[in-house]
Amino acid sequence: MAPALCGSVRAQLRAVFTPARRRLVQSSLPATGQTDVPCNGCTQCCGSNQGLFLQPELGDKVESYRHRVVTDEATGNPIFLLATENGRCVYLGDSGCTIYDRRPALCRSFDCRKHYLILPKQDRDNLVKLGLSSRAVFDAGRARLKSLSAEERKECVDKREEFFS
Repeated sequence: MAPALCGSVRAQLRAVFTPARRRLVQSSLPATGQTDVPCNGCTQCCGSNQGLFLQPELGDKVESYRHRVVTDEATGNPIFLLATENGRCVYLGDSGCTIYDRRPALCRSFDCRKHYLILPKQDRDNLVKLGLSSRAVFDAGRARLKSLSAEERKECVDKREEFFS
């Protein structure tokens, strides 16, 4: 089991992940549950302490994955983490995902491009500073921005303006 977060880190997390920001991140997930990110072998989101967690409410069968359980101290609810102590996904192998065909909802839906575009720079910096993401994930998203359609880019900008204006 992971060590509990100290009080100051919990306060920082609450400040960064306000309910509005959580809704924003959730709203950026595609309706199909599947992204079309041109990863081309990139695994930055799999090994950079990104929030690698299972989502039973989205169909993840928790018992079918190796995971750690920590408690959300704000709600008392369990959080099921796929990350090892060093932040890498337990299923990240030398050649990429070892369970690609049955990867969790978060992995099927995460889009580093939209993650980069929707979050303001200050939020990206805070996530990196708190160790909840890495600059490499944001850099990967920025490098792939041109692969988003004009409509997708506009949707991201509209969401950022809705939540952060």
